[in-house]
Amino acid sequence: MSASGSEQPGSMRGHIPELDGIRGLAIGGVMALHFLTNMAALQSPLERAVSKLASYGLWGVDLFFVLSGFLITGILYDAKGGARYFRSFYMRRTLRIFPLYYGVLALTMIVIPRDFLARYAPGFLEVREIQGWLWPYLTNFYLAGEGEFSIPYVSHFWTLAIEEHFYLFWPFVVAFLSRTAAMRACVALSLIALSLRLWFSHFGPNELYVQILTPCRLDSLCAGAWFALAVRGPEGVKPLGLGALRWLIVLASSVVFISVWHAADPRWDATLLPLRTTLLSLFFAVFILFSAWNEGPAPLKSLLRARWLVMLGKYSYGLYVYHGIVAYIMHERRTLAWLYELVGPGVLALFANALLGVLISVVISVASYEFFEVRFLHLKKWFEVAERRRGVVARALPAPTSTERDRS
Repeated sequence: MSASGSEQPGSMRGHIPELDGIRGLAIGGVMALHFLTNMAALQSPLERAVSKLASYGLWGVDLFFVLSGFLITGILYDAKGGARYFRSFYMRRTLRIFPLYYGVLALTMIVIPRDFLARYAPGFLEVREIQGWLWPYLTNFYLAGEGEFSIPYVSHFWTLAIEEHFYLFWPFVVAFLSRTAAMRACVALSLIALSLRLWFSHFGPNELYVQILTPCRLDSLCAGAWFALAVRGPEGVKPLGLGALRWLIVLASSVVFISVWHAADPRWDATLLPLRTTLLSLFFAVFILFSAWNEGPAPLKSLLRARWLVMLGKYSYGLYVYHGIVAYIMHERRTLAWLYELVGPGVLALFANALLGVLISVVISVASYEFFEVRFLHLKKWFEVAERRRGVVARALPAPTSTERDRS
């Protein structure tokens, strides 16, 4: 689907299919984290190696944050100065996010009888005791206070809380600051986030303060936001695109160097890991730009347009919400132990268990999207964003199509 306005050299299209593939990479990493780790005591060195590798799927969360900052900031800047700027943004966000999130909470906290939960999913009775933190998107603050991911089934909702906090204040930043001032705000907030992580790493009550408190994760969101604003400048995306490969190599090398240093000498964790998060966010931001740029490498673009990856991206929100619940139930039911008995212990059982979890999550997510969420998404047409920056957008990053805005 082409963007409106003429396409200039070095531009990006209005609908960027590579971004769906990037969503697919992000949710794939997160599902690998939850379905290949923490399932049971892994028995062989190879299983433990696979589980260790899958633990880096946590970086999929960082990728989600960066991509969210990139897309949301672009949508806001393109609508800046238009009629119903705030109303359109908040109503469209509400229709995209709230039905699924609050639908799951209503189903598990109110609709399903207590006796049923007590028999089949007793952990949800514990969740009901602290549900006052979930309804207002304060999951991350509750978990930080606890010092561990202690909420059965839905501890992963901490990321949704951070996203929602970002949506609450960021439209005001974009609306009331110039493009260059907003870019400076991105840099300032990123430095504040890094400073807070360093402080909490050395002096905080527990490590979750560093990982999940909203102010500590703003650099990921702001990295994407900075690049969204940068490509909307007078020179467009091409100057950034031409230097992207060099920066990808530098940033990737830095992340690997810090990771090796951390593994070799854990005494430096409190300094190295907070810094690695910022560098990783910058890497993902440049990767998103490089992937979406018209003149980016064809093999990478082909990979990100793979149908299975785009499909994961399309349903990534539902997959994120549901897969954590599925993973927790599978852990409770010891499905990996059952597969050990069925096919024997080893990597085959581990991957079969992960495949089972992914398939269940995909089926639930597709059904949820097609039969429930899409009914609310159709209402977004009543709150279309009035784009005011068509000239700049045509040179740099054409306004997302309605499909792209629905998925962001």
